[in-house]
Amino acid sequence: MNPTATGTNVHVTPDQVHATLAKHMLADGFDFVLDLDKSEGVWIWDSRGKKKLMDFFSFFASNPVGMNHPGVKTPEFTARRAAALVNASRSGVFGGTNAAPGKCRPITSMSTWLLFAVP
Repeated sequence: MNPTATGTNVHVTPDQVHATLAKHMLADGFDFVLDLDKSEGVWIWDSRGKKKLMDFFSFFASNPVGMNHPGVKTPEFTARRAAALVNASRSGVFGGTNAAPGKCRPITSMSTWLLFAVP
């Protein structure tokens, strides 16, 4: 099975994540496994150690609103995020939606996955 192929369902348990990644790349990052669903605000959930950790790292400040902020769960924001993800690699290039008054603002021109700040 090719884990990168479209349509495959590959599951790696939290205790296998670092060892699996180390087979294919240098995996010398933090010694926890981030659970994006259980993390909230400044608290990140380590699914390997099964504990909450306070986030002082914030992914080099590319995650300024914390994890799962309520403002990024709205249908309007989800629709804008989907459009941004389809056209993600546009460093330094902005579309009209980046400047819509009161709707969204660009966080940084270098961000390719989080293009909008919470109003």
